[in-house]
Amino acid sequence: MGPMAHMPVSRAAVALLTISLAPGLRGEAPRVPIPVPLVVTDARGQSIPDLGAADVEITENGSARSIASVQFHGPAPRRIAILLDAYHVTAGAHTERARASVSAFIDRYIRPGDTVSVVRPPAKYDPDVLDLASARAAVQQFTGRRGEYTPQGPFEAEFMGSAPLFAARQRAQIVRAALESVATSMRPPDGVKALIIVTEGFEQGEPSRARTTTLRAIGRAARVSNVPVYILDPSASRPETSPLNDAWRGIAAQTGGMLFEAGSPMDGAFTRIAADLGARYVIQFDPSSKEDGGFHGIEVRVKRKNAVVRAPTGYWAPFAASRFAVPSLNRAEFLRTAHTSGLIQPWLRMAPGTAGRTRVTFAWAPGSAGSSAALVTMEAVTFDGNKLHAAAIPALRSSTPDEPEEVTFDAPPGPIQLSLGIQGGNDTLLGTDIQHVNVPRFDTRKPVIAAVEFVRPGSPAEFLAMQKARLAMPTDVREFFRHDRLILRVRAFLGPEPADVTVRLLDYARKEVLQLPVLPEVGGFSQFDLRFAPYARGEYFLDVRAVAGGVETNQRLSFRLVGR
Repeated sequence: MGPMAHMPVSRAAVALLTISLAPGLRGEAPRVPIPVPLVVTDARGQSIPDLGAADVEITENGSARSIASVQFHGPAPRRIAILLDAYHVTAGAHTERARASVSAFIDRYIRPGDTVSVVRPPAKYDPDVLDLASARAAVQQFTGRRGEYTPQGPFEAEFMGSAPLFAARQRAQIVRAALESVATSMRPPDGVKALIIVTEGFEQGEPSRARTTTLRAIGRAARVSNVPVYILDPSASRPETSPLNDAWRGIAAQTGGMLFEAGSPMDGAFTRIAADLGARYVIQFDPSSKEDGGFHGIEVRVKRKNAVVRAPTGYWAPFAASRFAVPSLNRAEFLRTAHTSGLIQPWLRMAPGTAGRTRVTFAWAPGSAGSSAALVTMEAVTFDGNKLHAAAIPALRSSTPDEPEEVTFDAPPGPIQLSLGIQGGNDTLLGTDIQHVNVPRFDTRKPVIAAVEFVRPGSPAEFLAMQKARLAMPTDVREFFRHDRLILRVRAFLGPEPADVTVRLLDYARKEVLQLPVLPEVGGFSQFDLRFAPYARGEYFLDVRAVAGGVETNQRLSFRLVGR
């Protein structure tokens, strides 16, 4: 039994200290205090249960803020959700390690009054199933399937592909959606909560326009729910590179949780989580920022000698209530759930339009599973139901003068829906895609990087020809071989004018390796020569910088060199 198993517990045993403070400056609009979960221990790792307002300092953008309340929740009942990511945990030893450590955590550290749920995507998550028997059964049924894409069950057989590239994207989206759902369901009430994710991680994979849920959205949902996120990789040894990158670390840091990398002792990680649960405070402070919905950094310090504190790195400000009007539309009549068939590879380009609108260009090519696709019918609508454009488009490199291989229309900045019908010969409907696309603004004061595309020629002759091909289809792959030589295309604008673009190649430690050589422009793209032959296998980054009007914007992308 763990050291916390014999602690007496009751719901009335929560030590609560509320400190009333003077109202804000005269004339300030009242704002809802922001809750922040803290873990506070002494140098030996023991909880400090008697902190008051005088012991805590919190600053936002360097400005000290007033503490509205301090609550110690150490002995209170806890709400714990554990997501076991079978799609991204390897079968065999990694699975056994995860199963044993999670079972031991439940047996040792779950106390009377605690609630715990175990989530195993794609199995349906029921937030009302919180009993220990169901949790233990779910853990015993857990089996990792990383790299194994054979469909299991009717859901996977009907809705998921078995081709590794498309199946990997679908799996990542399913897990992201499950994480966001779990984090959102834990919002009320504020207390001792934790979301524990057991995964070896995954890259975002698909282009951002195809993601309906992102790791950033998961971090926001968890922070708004005031739930710290703990991420545990059950691998016994640390690989050369890991998908648990800065985006994953950001979720843990932003929420006040931790990321335990591959090779970390699993029992030790769960012991640390249990200790955190017993040392939990929730403070509330008066924010200084505007109600703009953005992320705002904070720093928390505890003034007790030898006190160790871990807190979220910031909070998401609420939106002002005045921004929300009563909806007059029934969007369910025209908006559909986003999904991809894997039959085609769509291609969207964004550029400045007229009168503050954005010029959207759509083209497509058959995917590996859709070689018989011949025509795509497209309808574009805004989320307010305004129809923007409808067209029938043949695949790239199969068009005629009467049927161009791309279609262009103007759209207002913001979300739009593309409904795509994929047809084969004799007008046979092969499948449908629904894409929700966020159309960017170009009437900004900073340059906008509209696209960064990897064009992958198959030979030196193709490399020369594709430099001049305005409609060369980019690849979504982010794993390359050392014999590959890519064309990197970047579109960046400040208003209607193109920006100056430079691209640096960085190694795993984010140190500059090379500034990419420039190739002649084509179709409004800046082009760069990205040759891999001189470099070893591993993870690399591209630092893309756009400069115009003395203002700079940058974007960083990752990719990996594999094989020979």
